[in-house]
Amino acid sequence: MRWILGDMLDAVATVVPPERQAIVQGDVSIAWGDFDQRTNRLARAFLAAGLRSGDRVGFLMRNKPAYVEAFIGCLKARLSPANINYRYTADEVAYILRNSGARCVIFQKEFARDIALLQETLPEVVLWICEDGEHRNAQRFEALASQGNGAPLDIQRAPEDAFLMYTGGTTGRPKGVIWPGHTVREVQLESPLVTWRPENMAQYLESVRTTTAPGRVIPACPLMHAAGITSTLSELLAGGTVVLLPSTTFDAKELWQVAAREQATRLLIVGDVFARPMARVLDEARKPFALDALKVISSSGLMWSIENKRQLLRHLPQLKLVDLYGASEASGLGYSVTTADTEMPTGRFQPGPRTVLITSSGEILGPDQPGEGMIARPEPIPQGYFGDPVKTRETFQVHGGQRYAVPGDWARRHEDGSMELIGRGNLVINTGGEKVFVEEVEQAVKQLDGIDDAMVIGVPDASFGHIVVALTRMRNDITLDEFTLRQALRGKLAGYKIPKRIFAVDGMPRSESGKGNYQQARQMADSLLARH
Repeated sequence: MRWILGDMLDAVATVVPPERQAIVQGDVSIAWGDFDQRTNRLARAFLAAGLRSGDRVGFLMRNKPAYVEAFIGCLKARLSPANINYRYTADEVAYILRNSGARCVIFQKEFARDIALLQETLPEVVLWICEDGEHRNAQRFEALASQGNGAPLDIQRAPEDAFLMYTGGTTGRPKGVIWPGHTVREVQLESPLVTWRPENMAQYLESVRTTTAPGRVIPACPLMHAAGITSTLSELLAGGTVVLLPSTTFDAKELWQVAAREQATRLLIVGDVFARPMARVLDEARKPFALDALKVISSSGLMWSIENKRQLLRHLPQLKLVDLYGASEASGLGYSVTTADTEMPTGRFQPGPRTVLITSSGEILGPDQPGEGMIARPEPIPQGYFGDPVKTRETFQVHGGQRYAVPGDWARRHEDGSMELIGRGNLVINTGGEKVFVEEVEQAVKQLDGIDDAMVIGVPDASFGHIVVALTRMRNDITLDEFTLRQALRGKLAGYKIPKRIFAVDGMPRSESGKGNYQQARQMADSLLARH
């Protein structure tokens, strides 16, 4: 079966009751019948503005129903959505738009200042759409979604119709991973949460039509991240409901309140950053939340600790807690499932059905072979990085005539078949579900007044997985002013990339050739943090 996402969404809308909710956020509720027509209108509006098959559409938005509607509208119009981290500076946003060659940008008014600057410098963008009101030289989102022909488009789509998932993970500057729709769906069907695989569209639609308990997912993480939007897409493809949290910052109490009120069946979180406050709220609640409908909490982006899982299960023993291990370049690398009766140690996981290890000598270690190597998987995988054949060859490697996605993580397979991560590749720091590339931060720190040298490392942290720490050598006996340095980095770096702590050291841990010893740097940072 060659899955075509746009066709699937059209077909699902014909078998789902039109009054069933498709998207909910606070007091806003969009029924499936309206959702189908609104996304069809958006698709027509994109094409009427001159966008062509394969054109990229930049999304500079927080979690809003319009994000979901516009994303689906792009799939129906054969356009490629391109996520933009709303924490990025104007220069970083401009880089994504130029790199992707975006011809349309959908944004919220809170980013209007950056958009005004971008409109002056990006003439190739032919359509600007403001999601929440009026903006100069931009069309209103609601007018496009609510007016015009809402019938399905008469359009020939293809399994290769793709969206871009921008990541800074293993690539230095952000690169757009090309995910064809067919590949996305194939990987989703490998999930341990999927118990049955349809052989054709007729079987698929019959299962959607006859389901007696449609899912209701809350993606608590941003939709701009791969896990958020693919989890949303998965629920909609099954004819379910997506529930978005009203607040722009994570509030664990609000999550439980919304989950109870909306009878959520599944939550998507990001490791202990979410799980720890969620467990604390349950501990402190005067009366239990009405969460009988909740069946699954899944985490993607950060592994979460067995201690927090146990704490959640004490309150909600019916839950299945699932770690989803993957990357923007390769999903379905591994899973860890914890219930009231079974558990997996923190950091350990069962590999996905196609996951292998590639040793330093290039040998492929299959499912029954213990050892160490770079974790990888063969097809189905992304096409590569948009517009970057060099980085594509580095990450999407050919071994024995077969193509593998190799995101850059080193792992160990044990005798029992389980795996554990040994280290992140290319010195990427994963902090609170965000990936930070060390060299970018080092370069920004080195440009500050008084800094002669800098090294940046990730230090383990109970809340964020890791925090960013900078070691610096000050110039000409200048005294380090940590607050001033951190303030000076604002505007140069997104907030999550700014080091939580900056320390001055007498000697940087570098060899005579200038190569940094990051293991030693991490030890120095640990010692300094313990003293300060």
